[in-house]
Amino acid sequence: MNPHFASMVLGLAHQAESALAGKLPPGSEQIPGANARQMAQALIDTLAMLEEKTQGHLDADEARLLTEALTGLRFRFVQSGGG
Repeated sequence: MNPHFASMVLGLAHQAESALAGKLPPGSEQIPGANARQMAQALIDTLAMLEEKTQGHLDADEARLLTEALTGLRFRFVQSGGG
């Protein structure tokens, strides 16, 4: 597994988890209308795009890491009132 790929996926997933918990990153208060839920959705969408664009180009561990991160985030997003 490429450590840079894993770090990127885990970093984006962590940011999405924080947003789902209602925590916006420092500086986001300067973004008009910044909303933790919208930020979580944008991060989940980014990971989904990454999954789509890298399909067939990842090793098994990388693909599993990305799929599991997305599955967990999507589940938590829906559980937290989204859909």
